[in-house]
Amino acid sequence: MKNNFELPMILSAKELQTMGFSRSMAYRLLQCDLIPVVTIGKRRFIRHTTLMQRLAQQEKTSASDISDTEDALLPFVCDEEGDDTA
Repeated sequence: MKNNFELPMILSAKELQTMGFSRSMAYRLLQCDLIPVVTIGKRRFIRHTTLMQRLAQQEKTSASDISDTEDALLPFVCDEEGDDTA
């Protein structure tokens, strides 16, 4: 996995996947309104700093209950139907 200094300032679904997120989780993050997204044309991106801050915040609030990065994002990731299926 790349360290923070090698990642671009804005992350696409492809970069999220290189960080270890599944393809479906990456696209759900980009489609959900609960985390700020940058839209350029039809493409959507998440700012690297925003994602790292959100992960750090989530880690502080539930450090004992969460064991991996993808699980840490589940509380603020929505799906297309609006249900919590993850």
